Amino acid sequence: MAKKRPAQARRQTPQRRTRPSAAKPVNQKAAEEEVEARRAEAVAAAGGEESLPAPAEPPAEGVDGKAAAAKWQEAAEAVALFTRAAERLDETRRDLDRRTGEAAERLAAVEEDARDLAAQRDLVRKRSGELDEREERLIEEERRLAAARERAKETALAEARKALESTRRDVEARQRELAEEHARTRAALGAELEAQRRELAERTERLTAERARLREFEVGLNARDEDLADARALLGERVEHAVAAAVERAELRSRELEQRCGALQDHAADMEKERDERNRVDRAFGHRSPDEVLKELEELRAQNAELRLRRQVPEDVTERLARLQEAERGWREERAVLVADNERLQRQLTGHQITALELERLKVTKEAMEASVGAYRVRVQELHQDIQSLTARKEGESPFPECHAMDARYDEKRDDLLGRVPPLDGFVYWLRNYVAQQYRMFYSEEDLILFLGGLAASRLHLLQGISGIGKTQLPIVFARALQAETALVPVSADWRTPQDLVGYFNAFERRFYESPFTQALYQAGRPAHADRPFFVVLDEMNLSHPEQYFSEVLYQIGQTRKPNGAPPSLELMTTEVQPAPRGLVDGRKLVIPPNVWFIGTANHDETTVAFADKTYDRSHVLELPARPETFEPEPVPPLDAPLALGALEAAFGRARRTHAEAARSVSAFLDGELRDRLFRDFRLSSGSRTMKYLESFVPVVCAAGGGEGLAADHAFATRVLRKLRGRFEIPFDLIQGLRDDLERLWEPFGTAPARSLERLDEEIHLRRGV
Repeated sequence: MAKKRPAQARRQTPQRRTRPSAAKPVNQKAAEEEVEARRAEAVAAAGGEESLPAPAEPPAEGVDGKAAAAKWQEAAEAVALFTRAAERLDETRRDLDRRTGEAAERLAAVEEDARDLAAQRDLVRKRSGELDEREERLIEEERRLAAARERAKETALAEARKALESTRRDVEARQRELAEEHARTRAALGAELEAQRRELAERTERLTAERARLREFEVGLNARDEDLADARALLGERVEHAVAAAVERAELRSRELEQRCGALQDHAADMEKERDERNRVDRAFGHRSPDEVLKELEELRAQNAELRLRRQVPEDVTERLARLQEAERGWREERAVLVADNERLQRQLTGHQITALELERLKVTKEAMEASVGAYRVRVQELHQDIQSLTARKEGESPFPECHAMDARYDEKRDDLLGRVPPLDGFVYWLRNYVAQQYRMFYSEEDLILFLGGLAASRLHLLQGISGIGKTQLPIVFARALQAETALVPVSADWRTPQDLVGYFNAFERRFYESPFTQALYQAGRPAHADRPFFVVLDEMNLSHPEQYFSEVLYQIGQTRKPNGAPPSLELMTTEVQPAPRGLVDGRKLVIPPNVWFIGTANHDETTVAFADKTYDRSHVLELPARPETFEPEPVPPLDAPLALGALEAAFGRARRTHAEAARSVSAFLDGELRDRLFRDFRLSSGSRTMKYLESFVPVVCAAGGGEGLAADHAFATRVLRKLRGRFEIPFDLIQGLRDDLERLWEPFGTAPARSLERLDEEIHLRRGV
């Protein structure tokens, strides 16, 4: 499958070169006895002494020829056996001679070593005498130096005690000052931090409320858009009816105006007559003003009274004139009343005419509205018929069109899968060079080992680091190298519910809107993909809270099997809708296949959110370096066929059996003295989920060439020390003390905990900044 890793690239354990042991002197008699024993073995191999042929004697007369021929045949076979036994005996003798020569050479070498050893012993005795003399001189000198040292020591000790006492007083005073300053600083920082937390909580609440309001506003806009579309569809017909009604109203208004114009013309003619009468009166009075005419009338009346006195008008004439004047006043008053009545009747007539026109207009409007209502009824009937036809047509279609199409597209099971994975260390070497060779993506050997160990330990991975370092490409190129399948699901910042991830059901259209995530899970469970690894990549997983939209998946992947034996699944709908795809359980539940790994990528900046402990505890975390180291890959061939899921799981199983002791060792280390210290100083602990994680993670890392130290370092940094992030109430000196002691605690592994030290250095740097 993959080219074997060269010897210089593998981790080889140097073998101890042993000196040949001295051979014993060769005994000639023992050699002869050994030759005789070898001969006895050869005779036994040939069938024993009885199988050897007896000396040939001439056949007696009267012996049967066939029996003699048979006897001769047996004798020939016995001779052949004896010949072969003799050849074996000769080979044994030659081997014995060769071994005797080798023993003699070894004996000579041993004797030479014995002579060298005797010479070395003489030299050692001589040097021992010289050393004894030098030792006596050194002892005497040491006595003198010890006495002088004691005197100097007493003097220096007295001075040191004085300096130490003074220094101790200074240190105690400085410690008190530092403690007071630390208390003041801690109180100020605590108050500031609490204010920032409250401000952050308020901002978070405001943002949440604003997002909810925007969400509701968006829903309202969508509803308004749909209403507007419906209104636009009916606007044309309504405009036509409205135009027709407006034309009719305009015609009625025109007739009304014409009538009013006639009435005004009649009124103008009356006014013209009144003006002519006024002019005639003016001409009769000489175009004088009413005051002048009244004054003249008064003068005439006075003259008339004088004339009446002078003339002595008869009594009856005067009375008749008075009656006529009284009748004239009555006629004038009656005329005024009749004129007022006429004007009132004229106003009533005009009002009645306007009312009649308005009634006519309302009648036309009513007819137009009745026509519109009739058109609406026809349209509603047509829409009702369309809905019935759509419903009838949808009855025969699946509400899951994409998943239903996959039933036929991925129905055939593949039988050309690769059934075995080479040793995991060689597999990592091949994978690293193949990915660099084919895709120019460079990953360190440690990162690939940890990624492979994570596949054995968890179904959820979190790949962290800065943007542009290959987090999304790692699972994609890994799958391509294995000839497996991947699905990329971009996460949106407005995801809040599981429906945003898996999709939703539209009851009006009788259709489930399948998201890319739902289609990927269904595809992974089809026969064409069920026997191969499948990777679902959630790109930028922390743009929104995974604990909200990914909550159901987090719960289900933590359940390997339900109490009733059913596989983990996601509930897409509350009731079954037929015809459902074959892969759905009860026509409404989407199974999470056992061949699926969820790989989430995560950046950490102002646009993202932090993962909760619930997510971290169920995942394998891997942080890629900011600048990957490039290298020149060695040419390696691709796989002959797609890798089977069973082959990968079998490799993980072999690793667990082979390196089970390594997993127990790492678990005991993290669960021993280190656990007690972490709980005492930081209130940190590793639960049963971490211990279960180590059972699968550590053996695969060891089998892939990483070792116990690397596995323990990664697990300790990502599953324990990450809980220190953001806990500024922990004193600086406790973290610094753990950092100072960690290398000593790590000595049993023979490596340095680089990742854990880096995590502790980050926490120390953050607290120094604060």
